[in-house]
Amino acid sequence: MRTCAMAVIWVSAKTSGAYATPVPLTLGSERCLAILSRQSLVAVKAADGHEVWSYPWKTEYDVNAADPIVDGDKIFISSGYNHGGAVLKVAGQTPEKVWENKNLRNHFNSCVLWQGHLYGPDDSGLRCVAFETGDLKWSYGEFGKGSLMVADGKLVGLSEKGELIIAEPTPAEFKPIARAQVLKGKCWTTPLLSNGQIYCRNAVGDVVCLDVR
Repeated sequence: MRTCAMAVIWVSAKTSGAYATPVPLTLGSERCLAILSRQSLVAVKAADGHEVWSYPWKTEYDVNAADPIVDGDKIFISSGYNHGGAVLKVAGQTPEKVWENKNLRNHFNSCVLWQGHLYGPDDSGLRCVAFETGDLKWSYGEFGKGSLMVADGKLVGLSEKGELIIAEPTPAEFKPIARAQVLKGKCWTTPLLSNGQIYCRNAVGDVVCLDVR
């Protein structure tokens, strides 16, 4: 059996971590990572882990779980427990707040950005918010803390109670195309699409596969 030698290239600051995944970010000509930690959004250089800047983002229980969304020189961050979301401009030396409000509060599952609008689970259901202004376009309350993705120009969402919803991503209104109850129990895992099949899972580990070809 072959073994591969691994070496540590760099180590980040030794503080308690959070739940969000680091997201690639380009600052000037520098390749960086945007990391939403327990109490701040931090940008570090991908090559050596050196901190470039930090923006305070403290929430109740120090829970920042949803991944940041990067679009050009702007980043969207959001947290639950009635904290809210914000878009930051990161073209300069330090982040500059574009807007901040409570229109989109991602408890743990992240939003998706599609054609200038954010679609994602709020503490009170599924919502659509304008990326540039933070204005709320619509809200659908029967989604709970579900999850969603975008595929082939459609929203593919799984509600907290196991309803699979295919919808048009439009800021005009919540516009479902098809929907079906596919699972029971609590559903927090993002659905997966592969080769025309959608896989969904609930909290106890039940998995269903739906052929949508």
